[in-house]
Amino acid sequence: MAGRSTAVETKFRVDAVYKLLSEAWSRQQIIQFAADEWGVTERHTDNYIARARDLLMADADMQRPAWLAEALQRLRNYEQQAAKRGQIQTAVNSVAMQAKLIGIEV
Repeated sequence: MAGRSTAVETKFRVDAVYKLLSEAWSRQQIIQFAADEWGVTERHTDNYIARARDLLMADADMQRPAWLAEALQRLRNYEQQAAKRGQIQTAVNSVAMQAKLIGIEV
């Protein structure tokens, strides 16, 4: 039987479970993964899942203006990258999506 995991191991495992949840893994898949990779029990894995879900909830807890600002910044970045690569249609699509997000019909 493995000993208690360190704080660093626990953080690593919670972060790994966070990634798996973000990739739409089921609880059962995560339990199997944790047993295979870390040799931990279902109960320990459920604790990792709960902590990872708390992180997901914290990440998702944003107001509409903050989400909109982040989305607009990503679209500006896509627009710039597309323009540099000569992908004009992609750049134009990015501008159109920015306008749509801020309520300007194109």
